[in-house]
Amino acid sequence: MLKPLALLVCLLAPTLSHAEVVSVEVTSRQPWIAGQAFGKVGSYEVLRGTVHYAIDPRSKAARDVVDIRFAPVNAHGLVEYSGPFVMIRPVDAARGNHTTLIEVANRGRTDMDGVFFETEDGLDLMAPGNVKALADSTFFQLGYSLAWVGWQARMEPDEFGLQVPVAPVHSQARATFAADEMMEGRNAFDLPANGFYCAHDAKQQKAELRLQTRFDDPGAVVPRDTWNFVATSKNKNARCSIALDKPAASNAYFSLVYEGEDAPVMGLGEAAFRDFAAHLKYRNLPSELNSRPGDASAVFAFGYSQGGRFLRDFVYRGFNAGPDGKRVFEGMLITTAGSGRGSFNHRYALPGEAGNSVMSNLRAVDLYPFADVATPDISGKGMAGLLDRAVHDNTVPRIMYIISSSEYWARNASLLQTTTDGKHPVALGSDSRLYYFSGVPHALRLPGTFTKLGKEAAYPYNANVDLADGMNAQLENLRSWVVNNIAPPPTIAPVLGSTLVAVSDMKFPAIPGIRVPTNPPPLWQLDLGREYSRMGIISEPVHAGPRYPLLVPAVDSDGNELGGWRGAMSSVPLGTFTAWDWKSQELAPFGFISGLNGAFIPFARTRAERLAANDPRLSIEERYGNRDGFMKAATASIDDAIAKRFLLSIQREYIIAKMGRNWDDTMKFDWYLGKRVEAAK
Repeated sequence: MLKPLALLVCLLAPTLSHAEVVSVEVTSRQPWIAGQAFGKVGSYEVLRGTVHYAIDPRSKAARDVVDIRFAPVNAHGLVEYSGPFVMIRPVDAARGNHTTLIEVANRGRTDMDGVFFETEDGLDLMAPGNVKALADSTFFQLGYSLAWVGWQARMEPDEFGLQVPVAPVHSQARATFAADEMMEGRNAFDLPANGFYCAHDAKQQKAELRLQTRFDDPGAVVPRDTWNFVATSKNKNARCSIALDKPAASNAYFSLVYEGEDAPVMGLGEAAFRDFAAHLKYRNLPSELNSRPGDASAVFAFGYSQGGRFLRDFVYRGFNAGPDGKRVFEGMLITTAGSGRGSFNHRYALPGEAGNSVMSNLRAVDLYPFADVATPDISGKGMAGLLDRAVHDNTVPRIMYIISSSEYWARNASLLQTTTDGKHPVALGSDSRLYYFSGVPHALRLPGTFTKLGKEAAYPYNANVDLADGMNAQLENLRSWVVNNIAPPPTIAPVLGSTLVAVSDMKFPAIPGIRVPTNPPPLWQLDLGREYSRMGIISEPVHAGPRYPLLVPAVDSDGNELGGWRGAMSSVPLGTFTAWDWKSQELAPFGFISGLNGAFIPFARTRAERLAANDPRLSIEERYGNRDGFMKAATASIDDAIAKRFLLSIQREYIIAKMGRNWDDTMKFDWYLGKRVEAAK
């Protein structure tokens, strides 16, 4: 006869193989924004606390988590981990729309604020109840619940991360850094302070430091007797920093391969995101988060930038299969991810790394397969698609890929649409749509901030917010698609051979003082070693293979991009919006451009000013006459967007007012005359 405890374990174990949330601890519950009511939905509340998980390392739910079999287990043979959650939901569940949107926190922060709504004082996930007011409350008037759950391990205790176990395994790791990231006279580098792993030990005689001039160049070996693993004034652990005998040159760039420390089980972040959503949706374990019927009748995922790449990797690896193989997320808004995935689920994963375009040197980020459906890799080998696992498991969500101009210039977005050799078009999955917002940068800014020159940037930053203005409409389109089977607007993206072209065929106008890049940052096929696909262990250094051809949108006579959706700022422009800018010339050999910020190149105010500057673009005066003419054109553009389901009618007056501020800010801007040529030097 089984003792009571043994019986409990027997009963619990099969349950946990499907539902890995074992408890939810709510530590605070308070009114959202002092109980402010949002139209018919009424007031919201914000809940915060901790989710505790336990997973059987031998179960199907754990099979794709790298190194899980080496993780320590509890008395029941289960791997334990935990992390925070935040939920903001209508106080009266019946007045909400019964749809929960879960965001993949971007390095522990939210992009919902600034994309779906706009707070006046910023939303901190570690203190969500501190928000006092909203500048734009559209999202809350629609009745959605929203939530976040910690998924990224190796974050600080005061950050919105995930606590995971450490496996007693170690193998090759790699750190990369430029001279300007070094400290103490430019001769020392702190590994964990820059996101990398400490060494397994401080001796490391076989560790190798190389000086690189390009990512695809193996580089020159720095003699081992000229550097060492050391303790520094900021890090007393000698396993965690290196020091050179003499300061590095100002343009130096290093790659360090060494034996890493015991490895955190980073892939549990994808399991946590899956299991939290399944907890809300399937209610296998009752908690305060899922006790109200109908709160999560539909569950969607949203990820911006890193979060979008996380969702692509999540679907690729089969994590959208939840209890009994059921689909977890019915819909996903995969935003500004381009064709990339991320360093999320392998040994020594580096979730903060984001690809070659932002100096993440040859990381497991932008990897084949890129397109939804199966295509060969550039070498001609393989036949794989991003959605293969989900198709096999019948767990494909309805996906909206939403991208900015930067995704073509810095996130390899053309590979969503073409074969890997760039020669032939490739269709999206049958349940996918692609919406490209022309002229929008990856790094969204408030209107008017283009009037400030960025740090080290040659041209003013691009502050086009058309993408953010359109996100609530896209969310409503996704909900109608999933819940009511009403098809969303068709894909809007440049077409191969006409508006999706090589940079040499882009035909950018000859604007005085403006230097156009000759190519996007390069992307190569990566050889991560034989153990990567089977065990998630990368053989360092990785080897760069053939280079993928990357295409970008063609432009019109103003230099503004073609082939995408033009929101109010792009369809009634006051200048040229680019997805590129220029920063450090020392990093130019690596293909680095400011592809996440982009540039704004204002039109001349008057015809006389334009002619004096020899600018081929019509002036603001020639286009609109005056502010009234501009506002009339802007209002017509906004009304057209509402009719085509790219804006919501309740946003109309707010966006009209925003366009008025856009005019006012631009007309105060004095960068046009004389300053452009100086900035470009």
